[in-house]
Amino acid sequence: MSPTDSPVAYPAEAEAFWVAQAELAAEKVGDEALERMTPAVAHLSDLFTTERPDKKFPDYFADPRLLAAYGVFFLPQSFTRTSFALAQICGLRGWRPSSRIPAILDLGSGPGSCGVAAAYRLREAGYAQLGLYGVDKSPSALSSMESFARATLGEAVETKTRIGDASRPETWPEGPFDIIVAGFVMNEMPQLDQAALLRWFGELKAKLAPGGLILILEPALRVTAERLQRLSDAVAAGEMTRIAPELDARPDPQLGPGEHWSHETRAWEAPASTEFVNRHLHRDLREVRFSFAAFSDAKLAPLPGGLSRLISDVQIIKGLIRFITIREGRVESVEVPTRGLSKHEVKKLAATFGRGDIVRHPHPAAPKLRLANHEELTVIWSPASFRAP
Repeated sequence: MSPTDSPVAYPAEAEAFWVAQAELAAEKVGDEALERMTPAVAHLSDLFTTERPDKKFPDYFADPRLLAAYGVFFLPQSFTRTSFALAQICGLRGWRPSSRIPAILDLGSGPGSCGVAAAYRLREAGYAQLGLYGVDKSPSALSSMESFARATLGEAVETKTRIGDASRPETWPEGPFDIIVAGFVMNEMPQLDQAALLRWFGELKAKLAPGGLILILEPALRVTAERLQRLSDAVAAGEMTRIAPELDARPDPQLGPGEHWSHETRAWEAPASTEFVNRHLHRDLREVRFSFAAFSDAKLAPLPGGLSRLISDVQIIKGLIRFITIREGRVESVEVPTRGLSKHEVKKLAATFGRGDIVRHPHPAAPKLRLANHEELTVIWSPASFRAP
């Protein structure tokens, strides 16, 4: 499958928009403009990690160069993370909006990383008309979201924005919404404890259309991923049906003092402009990493029994491949013999699935198990197998 055929590919029109913004901010064209983005990307990277403020983030979107740098380098990654999450929600679980003209609310939207991605994927699924609503504290970000949405989605998608706060429901539009996406905002609400987060989730649910979807995305860092996982487990215990990434409502067995925690690691094809800016930064752009949780009370077809979700990368070792899964609330270590396969065939088999994918085999539950042969393993779902209905 070529990058342009991928169900999570970053659109060429989205890349072109942000390259144009870089040219405006740098007052240069082409590669010269992208060269000018490198220091701004480095500054933002430090702000998001080593120089992260304890209390309040500055409005970095108010600086045109920082905004353009974000759009060239960071936005494609969040756009792709949202696309991966929706590929499982729509592909494996078969979720679709019930409204003829679906409405999407992007809380803490910034310039539209997650909301425009959701609208783009729904448009690919055949929804010609959509409503997209962005809420953010930054007027500059919201202005860019409107332009970015128009360039990427076309005129058939009506985009509205309002200044507001993802943590304050009184600043949100009325709704109802078919999709509410809160992308990378929970980590900016450290003042909310578990009980307050559950109340915040209740406010999200109150804005939802019948059968609608709540999608929360967070960084893959252990502290942010586990905070989301605790909320997800609490919601799944009774507040609302969890439809991804877990296969059921059972608590995540990885929560605790062990070395692993729940997060996604997905290979992607970074756009050429992102790669160009990265030449002197040397960030690892081979994968996007994130955690997410998705909830909907839509009447979806139940999943077949015996499915397992990979929670590790696939290891190739002599005579077998090995990976870790969760099945029915328990962690399993699985070994698949590769006797009789060439090195090329082993690599090809290992490349057919990875962390986050769904597989099945005929063996009863056990902490450690070895399949009789590789033919006992069936890949039920991976992003590569998803096509928009």
